[in-house]
Amino acid sequence: MVLVGGRASVRNRAETFGLDYANLLEALGELDDAWRDWRSCRGW
Repeated sequence: MVLVGGRASVRNRAETFGLDYANLLEALGELDDAWRDWRSCRGW
């Protein structure tokens, strides 16, 4: 299952699973930042 496909997809998933949309977006942003940092350390 793809978790992220755009804002509408994230909102739909949040509603489907009863999650807080704003908190979910914040967590996804933090995950994206961590991924970018990790990749930059590897020189990718």
